Amino acid sequence: MTISVIIPAYNEEKYLPRTLDSIHRLDRIPDDILVVDGGSTDKTAAVAKAHGARVITIPHRGIGFARQQGLEAAKSDIVAFTDADTLVPTNWLTIIEATLSKPNVVGVFGNFIVPDGKLPYRIYVNTIQQIGNWLWWHVVRIPWAPGQNTAFIRTAGLKVGGYPIDFKIAEDIEMARRLMKIGKLVYRPDLIVTSSGRRGNEGIGLLTRALKVFIYYFLFRRADIIGFPDIR
Repeated sequence: MTISVIIPAYNEEKYLPRTLDSIHRLDRIPDDILVVDGGSTDKTAAVAKAHGARVITIPHRGIGFARQQGLEAAKSDIVAFTDADTLVPTNWLTIIEATLSKPNVVGVFGNFIVPDGKLPYRIYVNTIQQIGNWLWWHVVRIPWAPGQNTAFIRTAGLKVGGYPIDFKIAEDIEMARRLMKIGKLVYRPDLIVTSSGRRGNEGIGLLTRALKVFIYYFLFRRADIIGFPDIR
């Protein structure tokens, strides 16, 4: 099977080079690297092209819209999503391809950790969230799929309607839940990527905002009002 790696990006010239370098070090080289540039005002597009990525430029309309544009523009059997501030391990695509090659499996997701950022945020992401993700999946069967570490069969993603383009957050969870309707979704806790801890710089506002977002999402299956603030 062929694989496209898709990276939404908006003003990510600082982080994107390291992300692309980690992709070029993979032991299973992707067939296509696609950076979805949300109309950046910095050198994001130029950096992506210099590192061998294909770039499409779209209006800056949020993460759900960006991921969907990447899904539609991809050329491969498998689409593997990560973020512009994330490092992937060398066996990332090897694990993804092996998992998605199994019968009836349409999607796979893992975890992410952060090496920096405020201490409370690191404790939450690296410890509490890992336990929570396991419980959400094994107890209530809700996939807490992180957008920077999710992959699926492209035709399956298109069949279920793709990503919700109006979602500003939780688009990754919604995509995973949609995939579960037509095939098997696999949670791989051993599939771990490393992201920037910059979200922790938001402070207590991160907790209150996230709580509002997910209450709204789980009550109404919508996430079009509040999203991630731009933290660079």
